Amino acid sequence: MVELNTTDHYYTGESPSLLWEMTISQSLGDGSGAFAQALEQPAAYGRRLGEFLLHETDLPVSGGEIIEVGGGYGTLMAGLLQVLSPRRITMIDISSLLLERQREALAPVAAGSEISFIREDVFTWLARERPAADLMILNENLGDFPTLTGIDKQALTACQAPASAPGEIPPPGELSPAQLAAEAARVIDLLELLAASGVSHIFLCEHGSDTMLPWPFSLFPAIQPPGNHINPRRINLKDHAEYNIRFDHLEQAASRLGFTVRRAHLMEMLRLRFDDEIDYLLRKGKPENEAQEILLELYEHISEYQIMLLTRA
Repeated sequence: MVELNTTDHYYTGESPSLLWEMTISQSLGDGSGAFAQALEQPAAYGRRLGEFLLHETDLPVSGGEIIEVGGGYGTLMAGLLQVLSPRRITMIDISSLLLERQREALAPVAAGSEISFIREDVFTWLARERPAADLMILNENLGDFPTLTGIDKQALTACQAPASAPGEIPPPGELSPAQLAAEAARVIDLLELLAASGVSHIFLCEHGSDTMLPWPFSLFPAIQPPGNHINPRRINLKDHAEYNIRFDHLEQAASRLGFTVRRAHLMEMLRLRFDDEIDYLLRKGKPENEAQEILLELYEHISEYQIMLLTRA
């Protein structure tokens, strides 16, 4: 049966939480916790992202404009501000409660920036505003976008029809097969909207269904990406489910839209440790203490994550 998986109900509900998901950005929130010991040089996730962007792009260290979509608890942006000093920051989220958490997290660290907190669906906002910015961040939230499941050849044939307008999300029960297909393709809709905007760089990070580990981590069966069979895999979480993303399709779509694409594994951006302790831990898969148990948990979890940096050509 063809169905549309959505997560809006969870994030707009009474108690949206990221703690059930073990997001990488939250695990590496302050750069001094137990998970951060997996990095060659312990640092907050946002700081490591900022350093990566400064190395890979012409992003200005100060005076720029940054947009973050689905900013969670504000942890990533707080870390990013350790290395960047943007003139303007825009936080977009569908959750009023998470926006409030972001406001609290950024108040002490963003004194030099003008910050806007916008409660709106990003597709609707992009279609209306067509913003110009130096950077947009979509970190660990592409899997929350509507995903079509239960597809077979007959259902796929029935879905070959014009797409609905970007930003419109009718209730799933009222969607035709064509509308189901259109809503499930919203990641591609997002790329099209960004191609028509004035955003210079877009950073994407998510579970990938077509992920390969970088060397030397590719040598260890214990941490190979789970369910890596190209087709999206369901990830069951508290009161909602997400699906991983096929990055091959994203890359093809972004290239056709004129973006220059830089694709890598998240391990490479974060610069994870590989030394005698990690080698032994990944070979044996049997931690000897709590610190090693935490390290192994992170390596297993992060194995599925890819990043993609899109730059306007």
